[in-house]
Amino acid sequence: MPYNESPGFRQYFEEHGDGFPLLMINGLGSDRLEWLHQLPALTAHFRVIVFDNRGTGKSAAPPGPYTTAQMADDAASLLRFLGYKRAHVLGVSLGGMIAQEVALRHPDLVEGLVLGCTGPGGSLSVRPDPEALAPFAMAKGEDREGELRRMIPFLYTDACCRERPEEIEGFIRRRMENPTPAEGYIAQLAAAVTHDASERLERIRARTLVITGDADRLVNMENSRRIAERIPGAKLVVLPGAPHRLFAEDPDAFNREVLRFLQSGT
Repeated sequence: MPYNESPGFRQYFEEHGDGFPLLMINGLGSDRLEWLHQLPALTAHFRVIVFDNRGTGKSAAPPGPYTTAQMADDAASLLRFLGYKRAHVLGVSLGGMIAQEVALRHPDLVEGLVLGCTGPGGSLSVRPDPEALAPFAMAKGEDREGELRRMIPFLYTDACCRERPEEIEGFIRRRMENPTPAEGYIAQLAAAVTHDASERLERIRARTLVITGDADRLVNMENSRRIAERIPGAKLVVLPGAPHRLFAEDPDAFNREVLRFLQSGT
């Protein structure tokens, strides 16, 4: 099995495709399987590295709480373990927070940076409504399916829930079949809540795409606007009608924007 031990725990990873390396970083409680809508499109152009963050999937769950800086060091250790001197880095939600820290803490490694449906933390952040945050903050692994179903309205649009039930059921099935341990989820949640790059974003020098949806009920799109305003030269793309899981509900639009940015060099 492909494991990296260098971060101080057993980290599971996979590589797909050929070309310039692209590291993809998952969100809260998510593992590498959530990139199923991205891999066919992106592996046609890049050597895509997917992995399970500490606390989820086939990676170990060392004691928490975690920080996004710590998880960024995990991601950087994987690139160095694989021998990559430069790579594109893409992260969504909590993964986008981790990706910010990768660009800040390991700037030598990052060529292009894609930050999806994420926030800056700290004083710059627009916090979620309590109604949106509650299903995630209260998830304790005691009723996994029920907890997941309570999250759905804040991850997908109502239209997707009505018209594409197979997407919703697939998401729940994958999470049920590959559950994140409660202790890992809580430790990752702590990383998301304490993330704060708000006063450091100006230091990011990587070419950056910030992408969000204007129907995101969990991470308000204003967060993406503020990130893009602070990172020098960043490009902001807002997908109309897209929710928090824009990469799953509208993967064609998401993938198209990612490819356009990473391949254009602008």
